Amino acid sequence: MKTSTALKVILPLTAAMALTAMVLIQREPGPKAAAPKPLDLNGLPDPGAVRCEGRVAAYPGFDVTVGTDLGGTLDSLNVHEKDVVHKGQLLAHIDDREQRAALEAAEAKVREQGAEINFQEREVARRRQLVGDGALDRRSLDDAENQLRLAQARQDAARASVDQFRAQVSKRQIQAPIEGVVMERFANAGETLAPGARLLRLTNLGRTRIEAEVDEFDVSRLQVGSAVQVGTEGTKATWRGRIEELPDGVGPRRLKPQDPARPTDIRVLLVKVAMDEPTPLKLGQKVELRILPLK
Repeated sequence: MKTSTALKVILPLTAAMALTAMVLIQREPGPKAAAPKPLDLNGLPDPGAVRCEGRVAAYPGFDVTVGTDLGGTLDSLNVHEKDVVHKGQLLAHIDDREQRAALEAAEAKVREQGAEINFQEREVARRRQLVGDGALDRRSLDDAENQLRLAQARQDAARASVDQFRAQVSKRQIQAPIEGVVMERFANAGETLAPGARLLRLTNLGRTRIEAEVDEFDVSRLQVGSAVQVGTEGTKATWRGRIEELPDGVGPRRLKPQDPARPTDIRVLLVKVAMDEPTPLKLGQKVELRILPLK
């Protein structure tokens, strides 16, 4: 009877202890999961990589602001933002009526002086004949030759005026200096423009690269040809590139670092990175880079 009573007491205690042990085992923290390793470019190891930030920029000469050398009323502006234009295409026209009138006057002056030259040439020939026959003195011939030279000089001046007015007319027909896309438009037809006014910004989006700001203490780890992995915040997609240019001097940082712990007053090297594949990156977009050392 006592044994049965003892068992009734021991069995519940044993079950409670087992349940408590199971709870403790479940609560005991297991080993921490390893942090995911950053993706490596083409399987290259990550140690020694330089991390930095940059922006998408056009190659020099492929992002230009189109303006006018001369002021005047803008008659027409034939393109809009996102339009694709070709080199030499007429983009805008500035009122040139005054310059065309001056050009016509200068061309008329050239013709007038041409007629005067023809007359003076005949007069010189006539007097030279008379001087040879002894019917006229040499001084009369000299006067005719002098008048011929003056007529020729006046014609040269008129031709120079023609070239000047033609250049002014030409400058009022604004043509695309490069092939590209209209990124910005700064004026509209009917506006009066000052000399040097901006009209459009053109960019060849097929000629872009990354300009990365590398901290100056990482400069010694960079080499032309080093592989680069490029990505953007908020996406897992990455693209391959390579260093194509290392400038000879450092300058102030222009981009605000994503990491608040990184200093903002440090000087940086503006490293140029060429992309090895097409990307959906936009001009001016901020990107993150990992530069891998050469083997």
